[in-house]
Amino acid sequence: MLAAFIYWGLILINIAWLALSLYFSIFYLVRKENGNLWAFGLLNVLSAVVLWVTMLIYHTWGWGITQYSSLIYLILGLLIGLTVIQAIWGREPKNPKTA
Repeated sequence: MLAAFIYWGLILINIAWLALSLYFSIFYLVRKENGNLWAFGLLNVLSAVVLWVTMLIYHTWGWGITQYSSLIYLILGLLIGLTVIQAIWGREPKNPKTA
């Protein structure tokens, strides 16, 4: 029973983080503060790693909870996709040097 709570807790935490990261990404893009997206990209990678390790542990020991593992794959894909978008949009424009 505790394993199910941990499994679903981590899924819900990652869904909440994905929504929060998306919200702040849009917020910083509107304010033209693209450099802040790198921090969210890094945290998305950490979140994806935690979710991947969770999936690996639950698939390895097979506690019978992983029947919804396609949801984890979806969340992992969304996190990685958002990270790539944040990395692309997070670049600061280079100012041309005037000499």
